[in-house]
Amino acid sequence: MVEELTFVRKWESWDTSKQSNMISEGRRAPDLGMPTQAGNNLLYNLTRKAKSEKELLGMIDKLSKKLGGKYKDAKDELITRAAVDAFNTRGNKGEQGTADRNVYVQLKGASDFAGGGTIKLDDKSKVKVSKKEAETIVRVMDRLKPADRLKAQKGMQKDKKTFMRFLKVLGR
Repeated sequence: MVEELTFVRKWESWDTSKQSNMISEGRRAPDLGMPTQAGNNLLYNLTRKAKSEKELLGMIDKLSKKLGGKYKDAKDELITRAAVDAFNTRGNKGEQGTADRNVYVQLKGASDFAGGGTIKLDDKSKVKVSKKEAETIVRVMDRLKPADRLKAQKGMQKDKKTFMRFLKVLGR
């Protein structure tokens, strides 16, 4: 009986350590052109971790040399292009993905908190806004006609420079 428990414990400890070293074959990542799903998962994770296109290309180069060249296909032009495209379309790049990423909704949320909040913009930068600033911007934007408000929102969520320009104009 004691021997069986010891064997089970050894098996459990071996199993958990083996799992941490194994590469997931699950169908989590979209097909980026790698021969295996594990390769697609690794490449997709790199597109999520990278902060710039140049960094992504360096990470892909390292991946192609990883595990004795197992993922050498990552250097293929089509696969690299697919990874760069996935990088460029990730997160809140371009169009706002959800309503919570809308600048107007974020400003309304920041006006609710005592310390203000941070606003995420399309270029992946963040701007800290105080409660007072957020309240005045929301008040001014509420007075605008819907078409003008939409123009202001699109301009504000573009990048940090235009956001600060609108902050000066709307905040007065």
